[in-house]
Amino acid sequence: MKTVLIVDPFSTGKLYAPLLNAQGVRCIAVISTRDLPEHFTNDLVAENFHEVYHWEESLLITLESLSLSAVIAGCETAIYLTDYLTELLSIPGNSRMTSDLRRNKFSMQEALKKHELAHIDSYLLSSPSRIGEVVAKLEESATYVVKPLNSAATEGVVFAQGKGEAETALRNAAWQQKNDLGETNLGFIVQSFIAGPEYVVDMVAFNGMYIIASVCKYTKVQKNGSMFVYESLDTLDPQAVELKPLTDYARQAAAALGVRVGPIHMEIIWSDAGPVMIEAGGRLHGGIAPLLFQQVYLPDLLSLSIDSYLGQPRPKADAVSEISHGRIGFFCSDARRTFAPPLTQALQSAQADEAYCGHRYFIAAGHTTPVTIDFATCPGLFWLQSPSALQLDASTANLRKQLWG
Repeated sequence: MKTVLIVDPFSTGKLYAPLLNAQGVRCIAVISTRDLPEHFTNDLVAENFHEVYHWEESLLITLESLSLSAVIAGCETAIYLTDYLTELLSIPGNSRMTSDLRRNKFSMQEALKKHELAHIDSYLLSSPSRIGEVVAKLEESATYVVKPLNSAATEGVVFAQGKGEAETALRNAAWQQKNDLGETNLGFIVQSFIAGPEYVVDMVAFNGMYIIASVCKYTKVQKNGSMFVYESLDTLDPQAVELKPLTDYARQAAAALGVRVGPIHMEIIWSDAGPVMIEAGGRLHGGIAPLLFQQVYLPDLLSLSIDSYLGQPRPKADAVSEISHGRIGFFCSDARRTFAPPLTQALQSAQADEAYCGHRYFIAAGHTTPVTIDFATCPGLFWLQSPSALQLDASTANLRKQLWG
């Protein structure tokens, strides 16, 4: 029986163990640090694992005795330990010499620059003492993005118009404070704002060769005083000819980040000058996307990732086919209000919709919804799948009415 170790099997990383168990693979979990927040660790489904350990150096002796077939990064927090263990245990994986390229938002842009790929010029600040020096280099009329060096999603990201707003964002930043990953913010970066539609490309590496597992496009709107409120995410055909400049660039960027094994999740702006990577993670797409992809793509992201980790033969470059259309819709709260779940009739109407797959709220009944300005303030979402792209539009309108009002 094969044995696989999953580091931090949280977020979408919790999806690996049930599929591996179904294949007769024994799963072991290692939690990388006791500092992880509860909203991560509550994801642990202990019954899916033969053993669950907390990481300490002495655990290496136990792990060496297991003859592991693979070490899998369950989520963002697992990257450094996963790469460390694959190297020490002589298991195929990604080098710990390049781990930073998949977690540090400054390092990943420097890697693109080194390989002469489109990138975003970035200023790195490891402490507030550099604020004056960096701000002096900024332009009055340009738009900038200020973001933490090692956070996830849109946490702590601020859009700043001109050097004045950039300076304010930096002085108000959460220096040396814990972020949503339970990690201390190691610093902040200031980047030029790149305009254009935003895409997500999910790939799986087979010994440094990249299979495009999914391509998605965000729809964003300006509202509630925010430049970008995410409205929806639509799946696209990864083999579409018009997307080839995007997918070719994504493969080159993945190589620059040193990804040899497993999934790589990449966010890209398609600017007037061409595709430019915003950031990337050596993990599965987050949220419910991998479950939706199981209904939209064949083979899908999750199964391809497992094949990669287990050393299965590499599929053909164009192996993934789009077999349906999918969409994730995000609810938006335009005002603070006390949240009340939909009445039974409205819920039943939504669930009867022919494209309905599921929905989820991020706020409890009776709590006050914040005004939506980013992912962190999004109160919930729904996901759809249909052979008809037009049906997705009709179902989106229906579900927004029935589930949010």
